[in-house]
Amino acid sequence: MWYKKIELKPVITKNKPGELIDLDINKICSNNGINFTFTKSFLITNLNSNKSRGNHSNENAKECLFCSNGSFDIYMHNGKEETNLKIKKNDLLFINNNVWIEMKNFVNCSVIAFVYLLPNEKKSCHNFYEFINLNKI
Repeated sequence: MWYKKIELKPVITKNKPGELIDLDINKICSNNGINFTFTKSFLITNLNSNKSRGNHSNENAKECLFCSNGSFDIYMHNGKEETNLKIKKNDLLFINNNVWIEMKNFVNCSVIAFVYLLPNEKKSCHNFYEFINLNKI
């Protein structure tokens, strides 16, 4: 499995404001057949732009992206297959290592990235055509 999208269901308590989302990422992944634990996390805020982020692949990192607000589009390519997804509030997206990602079309968006760094030297690729040539299957 090179990616998996999961819609997390919020807990809404009667007569109390807000939504509660359980972000026990290890448990969520385990319950969905994903072998993932995270070693780092990042919060990306104030995303309201058509400009892109990502535009890279990491040989040494798996990640889960949680959209806590708004929405964005993501293009992914694993060297053989490609897909475009719309990620919206409360969606969690698991992305395996060595997958090209491009995120864009952010609308009032905040994203938490949970990352597992594989125990090897950091190897990132920031050129799509180089990524494709390195990953011809």
